[in-house]
Amino acid sequence: MAHLATPAQQTKPQWRPAAVTYVPVSSERLAERGFNQAERLAAGLATACRLPIVDLLQRQINTTKQSFKSRGERIETMKNAFSINPDGMHLVKELYRESYLPTQKGMSQAKPIQILLIDDIYTTGSTLDACGQAILNAGFSMEIPVEIYTLTLARS
Repeated sequence: MAHLATPAQQTKPQWRPAAVTYVPVSSERLAERGFNQAERLAAGLATACRLPIVDLLQRQINTTKQSFKSRGERIETMKNAFSINPDGMHLVKELYRESYLPTQKGMSQAKPIQILLIDDIYTTGSTLDACGQAILNAGFSMEIPVEIYTLTLARS
Protein backbone atom coordinates (compact mmCIF):
# COMPACT_ATOMS: atom_id res chain seq x y z
CA MET A 1 0.00 0.00 0.00
CA ALA A 2 1.41 3.38 -1.04
CA HIS A 3 1.74 6.08 1.58
CA LEU A 4 1.14 9.66 0.52
CA ALA A 5 3.04 12.36 2.34
CA THR A 6 1.06 15.13 3.97
CA PRO A 7 1.94 18.71 2.99
CA ALA A 8 3.83 19.10 6.28
CA GLN A 9 5.95 16.04 5.45
CA GLN A 10 6.83 17.17 1.95
CA THR A 11 10.10 19.01 1.91
CA LYS A 12 10.66 21.80 -0.53
CA PRO A 13 13.96 23.58 -0.71
CA GLN A 14 13.64 26.88 1.13
CA TRP A 15 14.12 29.93 -1.08
CA ARG A 16 16.78 32.21 0.29
CA PRO A 17 18.22 35.18 -1.59
CA ALA A 18 21.96 35.82 -1.43
CA ALA A 19 21.44 39.50 -0.62
CA VAL A 20 18.84 42.20 -0.03
CA THR A 21 18.92 45.61 -1.70
CA TYR A 22 16.51 48.52 -1.97
CA VAL A 23 15.34 51.36 -4.18
CA PRO A 24 17.38 54.48 -3.42
CA VAL A 25 15.79 57.90 -3.00
CA SER A 26 17.24 61.17 -4.26
CA SER A 27 19.31 63.32 -1.93
CA GLU A 28 16.49 65.90 -2.03
CA ARG A 29 13.89 63.34 -0.93
CA LEU A 30 16.25 62.00 1.73
CA ALA A 31 16.70 65.52 3.12
CA GLU A 32 12.92 66.06 3.05
CA ARG A 33 12.03 62.81 4.85
CA GLY A 34 15.17 62.20 6.86
CA PHE A 35 15.25 58.53 5.89
CA ASN A 36 14.60 56.10 3.04
CA GLN A 37 11.59 53.89 3.77
CA ALA A 38 12.71 51.15 1.36
CA GLU A 39 16.17 51.06 2.95
CA ARG A 40 14.64 50.76 6.44
CA LEU A 41 12.40 47.91 5.29
CA ALA A 42 15.32 46.14 3.61
CA ALA A 43 17.56 46.55 6.67
CA GLY A 44 14.92 45.12 9.00
CA LEU A 45 14.23 42.16 6.76
CA ALA A 46 17.92 41.48 6.14
CA THR A 47 18.63 41.57 9.87
CA ALA A 48 15.69 39.31 10.71
CA CYS A 49 16.70 36.79 8.04
CA ARG A 50 20.44 37.13 8.62
CA LEU A 51 21.09 38.20 5.06
CA PRO A 52 23.57 40.77 3.81
CA ILE A 53 22.12 44.11 2.76
CA VAL A 54 23.82 45.58 -0.28
CA ASP A 55 23.81 49.26 -1.24
CA LEU A 56 23.53 48.20 -4.87
CA LEU A 57 21.77 51.06 -6.62
CA GLN A 58 22.23 54.79 -6.87
CA ARG A 59 19.78 57.32 -8.24
CA GLN A 60 21.14 59.08 -11.32
CA ILE A 61 18.49 61.75 -11.54
CA ASN A 62 16.10 63.31 -9.07
CA THR A 63 12.75 62.23 -10.43
CA THR A 64 9.88 64.37 -9.28
CA LYS A 65 7.16 62.77 -7.17
CA GLN A 66 5.51 59.97 -9.08
CA SER A 67 2.17 60.04 -7.25
CA PHE A 68 0.51 62.53 -9.61
CA LYS A 69 1.86 61.10 -12.87
CA SER A 70 0.20 58.78 -15.35
CA ARG A 71 1.57 55.29 -15.98
CA GLY A 72 3.26 56.42 -19.20
CA GLU A 73 4.82 59.44 -17.49
CA ARG A 74 6.12 57.23 -14.69
CA ILE A 75 7.72 54.78 -17.10
CA GLU A 76 9.36 57.58 -19.08
CA THR A 77 10.59 59.33 -15.92
CA MET A 78 12.24 56.15 -14.64
CA LYS A 79 14.27 55.46 -17.79
CA ASN A 80 17.96 55.72 -16.85
CA ALA A 81 17.04 56.94 -13.36
CA PHE A 82 19.23 54.33 -11.65
CA SER A 83 22.75 53.03 -11.95
CA ILE A 84 24.86 50.52 -10.10
CA ASN A 85 26.94 51.42 -7.09
CA PRO A 86 30.31 49.82 -8.03
CA ASP A 87 31.07 48.89 -4.41
CA GLY A 88 27.73 47.11 -4.13
CA MET A 89 28.29 45.17 -7.34
CA HIS A 90 31.72 44.15 -6.03
CA LEU A 91 30.00 42.60 -2.99
CA VAL A 92 27.50 40.80 -5.25
CA LYS A 93 30.43 39.40 -7.23
CA GLU A 94 32.05 38.13 -4.01
CA LEU A 95 28.78 36.54 -2.84
CA TYR A 96 28.42 34.91 -6.24
CA ARG A 97 31.93 33.48 -6.09
CA GLU A 98 31.46 32.15 -2.56
CA SER A 99 28.00 30.67 -2.87
CA TYR A 100 26.91 30.34 -6.44
CA LEU A 101 29.64 28.50 -8.27
CA PRO A 102 29.15 24.98 -6.95
CA THR A 103 31.37 22.36 -8.44
CA GLN A 104 30.02 19.02 -9.52
CA LYS A 105 32.62 16.43 -10.45
CA GLY A 106 35.17 19.18 -10.99
CA MET A 107 32.97 21.23 -13.33
CA SER A 108 31.66 24.66 -12.52
CA GLN A 109 27.96 25.39 -12.90
CA ALA A 110 26.73 28.96 -12.97
CA LYS A 111 23.65 29.15 -10.78
CA PRO A 112 22.08 32.63 -10.81
CA ILE A 113 22.57 34.76 -7.74
CA GLN A 114 19.22 35.70 -6.25
CA ILE A 115 18.73 39.29 -5.10
CA LEU A 116 15.71 40.59 -3.22
CA LEU A 117 14.87 44.17 -4.21
CA ILE A 118 12.74 46.13 -1.72
CA ASP A 119 10.58 49.20 -2.35
CA ASP A 120 8.01 50.84 -0.10
CA ILE A 121 5.11 51.10 -2.55
CA TYR A 122 4.17 49.51 -5.88
CA THR A 123 1.98 51.46 -8.27
CA THR A 124 2.91 50.76 -11.89
CA GLY A 125 6.11 48.78 -11.37
CA SER A 126 8.16 51.33 -13.32
CA THR A 127 10.57 52.01 -10.44
CA LEU A 128 11.21 48.33 -9.73
CA ASP A 129 11.54 47.65 -13.45
CA ALA A 130 14.14 50.41 -13.88
CA CYS A 131 16.09 49.18 -10.85
CA GLY A 132 15.89 45.58 -12.03
CA GLN A 133 17.15 46.52 -15.49
CA ALA A 134 20.16 48.31 -13.98
CA ILE A 135 21.00 45.23 -11.87
CA LEU A 136 20.50 42.79 -14.76
CA ASN A 137 22.64 44.90 -17.10
CA ALA A 138 25.44 45.10 -14.53
CA GLY A 139 25.27 41.35 -13.93
CA PHE A 140 25.37 40.69 -17.66
CA SER A 141 28.40 42.92 -18.16
CA MET A 142 30.21 41.11 -15.31
CA GLU A 143 29.05 37.68 -16.55
CA ILE A 144 27.11 37.04 -13.35
CA PRO A 145 23.69 35.44 -13.87
CA VAL A 146 21.17 37.30 -11.70
CA GLU A 147 17.61 36.59 -10.63
CA ILE A 148 15.73 39.51 -9.09
CA TYR A 149 12.79 39.13 -6.76
CA THR A 150 10.84 42.12 -5.52
CA LEU A 151 8.95 42.90 -2.35
CA THR A 152 6.95 45.99 -1.51
CA LEU A 153 5.17 47.05 1.64
CA ALA A 154 2.06 48.32 -0.14
CA ARG A 155 0.32 48.48 -3.49
CA SER A 156 -1.29 51.70 -4.61
